[in-house]
Amino acid sequence: HFTAYSPLGSPDSAAMFKRETPELMKDPVIVGVSVRTGRNVGQVLLKWALQRRPTCSVLPKSSSPSRIRGNLDVLTWRLSENDLDAIDAVSRRCRMVDGSFWLSPDGPYRTLEDLWDGP
Repeated sequence: HFTAYSPLGSPDSAAMFKRETPELMKDPVIVGVSVRTGRNVGQVLLKWALQRRPTCSVLPKSSSPSRIRGNLDVLTWRLSENDLDAIDAVSRRCRMVDGSFWLSPDGPYRTLEDLWDGP
């Protein structure tokens, strides 16, 4: 089983962790799928994760009642194979939450390689 933290690209984490990250919520491919489907960008990213990784727990975070309703709405529709393939082809990929806050010289995770299966 796999858990997806920050499935929307963690737009606020770049400033918090002081790093450059891709802005998935503004990616032209994902915005295009959003326009085509009449769904918001967050819904498109959540639906992509649920359809492409059905054994994955996708954990979006929101305190907004309308966004929470929108997050649940992704269970009522599907993305087309063409839209799924277009999102698959987005070239900017990285871990938004890399786990570095779990590292400690005293272990058990001294390096990111200790924590993850690979870089």
